[in-house]
Amino acid sequence: MLDFYDKEVLKYVYRENIILTILGIILGLFIGYFLNSFIIMTCEVDMVMFGRNIKFLSYIYSIVITVIFTVFVNILTHFALKRIDMIEMLKSVE
Repeated sequence: MLDFYDKEVLKYVYRENIILTILGIILGLFIGYFLNSFIIMTCEVDMVMFGRNIKFLSYIYSIVITVIFTVFVNILTHFALKRIDMIEMLKSVE
């Protein structure tokens, strides 16, 4: 039987979204550190020097904001998937 239950579909979508969020946080923090260093060194001139330290709280803020957006997207996705009739989607020609 090709029919999916609502909770099963939601679990698939949520799992994928959470995995991508975790990978995005890890890669974003790592790449962001080096990107920040590059930008600061590129923008500096002899008369103006910028601080090169990133406070730990900034990392926490970026993780929390990313998680908040992920929860928001999961909530929107939940309501969008509720409106889809899975049987009709299986019947479509596209």
